[in-house]
Amino acid sequence: MNDTIRRLLLMTFLSVVFFGCLEVRKEPYLIFPGDNTQMEVHWQLNSTQSCLLEWGEDTAYALGNVITTENSSDPGQHLHAYTIAGLTPGRKYHYRVTVNSLQYTGSFNAAPPEEATTLKFLAYGDTRSSPHIHNSVAGAMISAYSVDPAFQTVVLAVGDLVTDGDNEWLWDMEFFSIANPNIRELMANVPVISAMGNHERSGTLFIKYFPYPFETHRYWAFEYGPALFIMIDQYVDYHNGSEQFLWLQNELAQTDRPWIFIFLHEPGWSAGIHSNDATVQIDIQPLCETYGVDIVFGGHNHNYARAVVNGVQHVTTGGGGAPLYVPDPGFPNIVAVSESHHFCKVEIADDSLLTFTAETPEGMEIDSFTIAK
Repeated sequence: MNDTIRRLLLMTFLSVVFFGCLEVRKEPYLIFPGDNTQMEVHWQLNSTQSCLLEWGEDTAYALGNVITTENSSDPGQHLHAYTIAGLTPGRKYHYRVTVNSLQYTGSFNAAPPEEATTLKFLAYGDTRSSPHIHNSVAGAMISAYSVDPAFQTVVLAVGDLVTDGDNEWLWDMEFFSIANPNIRELMANVPVISAMGNHERSGTLFIKYFPYPFETHRYWAFEYGPALFIMIDQYVDYHNGSEQFLWLQNELAQTDRPWIFIFLHEPGWSAGIHSNDATVQIDIQPLCETYGVDIVFGGHNHNYARAVVNGVQHVTTGGGGAPLYVPDPGFPNIVAVSESHHFCKVEIADDSLLTFTAETPEGMEIDSFTIAK
């Protein structure tokens, strides 16, 4: 019996044991709704009951409170969600969820004001298959914002969050695993914003647990301080002339943000083992060059790789927990590779300088570069 099968059997056993006796199925986690005066708190129970959500600028939670009931549009799913509104952009807040005698706490920074010129954020992807490895990567990201609180903003992901996105128990035992406290702590204190991956399958459960303010399908964009973030859905048409392509072109043409980042799953330029995505190369890359996209983030290949194409940085960050692939540095336009689990740190110092670093959970730097406008 190999290690993967052994872990899956163990997770199945734990799901039966824990979810049969715990009141909370998915502990509270954050979703950024695209508005710098709001933050959403989501969680899931194992039965129908009400909860208390409190929030404030410190752990006295004096700003507000509400009794929540489960989402009536998903009967039997016991989903709870509440949008905390009226936030001051850039300010830190604390919250607490009480479920009978259980209490769960977290904090977050409201998104920065529109005029902000500095920003720090984290990125990673392909967390599926090995939640214990994902847990170590999450722990390193927690350390990053604990050392530098300016990183407690958003975590951007490139998809493949679980092995089979249409399998409910895999969401319980991989991405929302109660046995991996770093993952839970990260999601309770920083909103994770993910693109759609191929392992999310139909996307039904992806949308259920991550109800971002999507456009027609599972793509959307949001401005965050000095940056525009665009989340592409490669599992509906995005060729030149398609609805999604025209939407993307309009988002790029309309923004006044000096920094632009695209997140998708299957990269246009990577270091294998999957082939490079031709639509990204033929249709998306020209838009990147025309409108000044700074970095295109992808995953799919379980390694780290960076390509530079006509001044556009293409970063493959597929080292969040999935089994690693050996990168091929001979793929076109590749300038850096690493067969390692990792995450990425992006620091925008002002309107003219960006610093990028990719690190392993152990703190080893595997790549870095700067972009000067």
